[in-house]
Amino acid sequence: MKLLMKLLGRRWKEIRTVIIMGENVGVYGGVFGVGGSSLFLVFIASTATSTVPGISVAGSTPEFTLYTPALDVEYLLVGRPLSSNRIPVTPGGVPTPALLSRVALNLLGLPALIVDAGSYVKPMVPYVSLPSATTGGVISGGRALPEGRSRRLFEESRLLGLTLSRGLNTVIIGESMPGGTTTAMALMEALGYNARGRVSSANPVNPRELKVRVVEEGFRRAGLKPPVDDVFKANDAVGDPLHISIAGFTAGALEAGSRVILAGGTQMCSVLAVLKKLNVDVGGRVMVATTRWIAEDNQSDIMGLLGDIAPEVGLVAAMLSLRGSRYGGLRAYEEGYVKEGVGAGGLLTLLALRGYPEGLVLESIEAEYERLLSLELS
Repeated sequence: MKLLMKLLGRRWKEIRTVIIMGENVGVYGGVFGVGGSSLFLVFIASTATSTVPGISVAGSTPEFTLYTPALDVEYLLVGRPLSSNRIPVTPGGVPTPALLSRVALNLLGLPALIVDAGSYVKPMVPYVSLPSATTGGVISGGRALPEGRSRRLFEESRLLGLTLSRGLNTVIIGESMPGGTTTAMALMEALGYNARGRVSSANPVNPRELKVRVVEEGFRRAGLKPPVDDVFKANDAVGDPLHISIAGFTAGALEAGSRVILAGGTQMCSVLAVLKKLNVDVGGRVMVATTRWIAEDNQSDIMGLLGDIAPEVGLVAAMLSLRGSRYGGLRAYEEGYVKEGVGAGGLLTLLALRGYPEGLVLESIEAEYERLLSLELS
């Protein structure tokens, strides 16, 4: 508790490889901001890679994964879907991590902004759209984005980050894009990092072999031979509109003097891979915040990826447990379903560092789940 109080008394505190027992947060290294002005952003986009059968369970069917980003942010902000009469769930009915994010966001009272980098379905809530926003193609085709689009997305996002982040202490960035771990793996591999079998999945059984086949086919068709020096060429071929945009925004926010929390799982390692290749200094000013389900996942390796790509970037994980929940849909998170998304890990970690008891957080999550189940959708 004394350690936690020291954290709460300072904007940034460096802690190395510490798990705060009895509290709601494990710190796996680095720094985390707990004070000052903050802004929460969710970047949304779509990649047709999510429609490859077996790649993603972030939707009730492969085709419906294209609706998930819009539905996630609609539910996050207004508490119900607007673009469809269906809440984004896995085929087995496990709810979107936006449920966790919505609870945490409301408790924290943070301002939130949605940024569209290429969502297939445009959300029916206010959002900022990048001028070059584009839905990504299936990466096995070797042409994920039109030539030159990645550079434009990066620069547009950098300008947005530079503009919005002035005067802010911390920018917290989440995402929603089914299929993103596969495209992230492809991008990291293209840039020369070993990412095969190391990215996570919303499925308790990670389809690692399928992901590798999709990535290898994309490399073959694009004629790519890693490592590729040109980040933007690599992303145009086998990436997506989301991660390159988050990288651009991060670069702009850092330029504006803000700190950045990448609130997500192994996908955020691809953001760091882009920044490192572009020689953006991320030491001491960027960290990754995720959930315990990602940090402890034995079918992926977020700590190893961070160590290979950006060892100067710390990782924190919210140690929330849903094992004691009354609802099977929530307990499924403990069985390896979903794990992370829509900035859930970052917001839950911030709740813990600001002293919210785990019992109150769990009670709030269950109350929101009950409300979600009671919605009359037509």
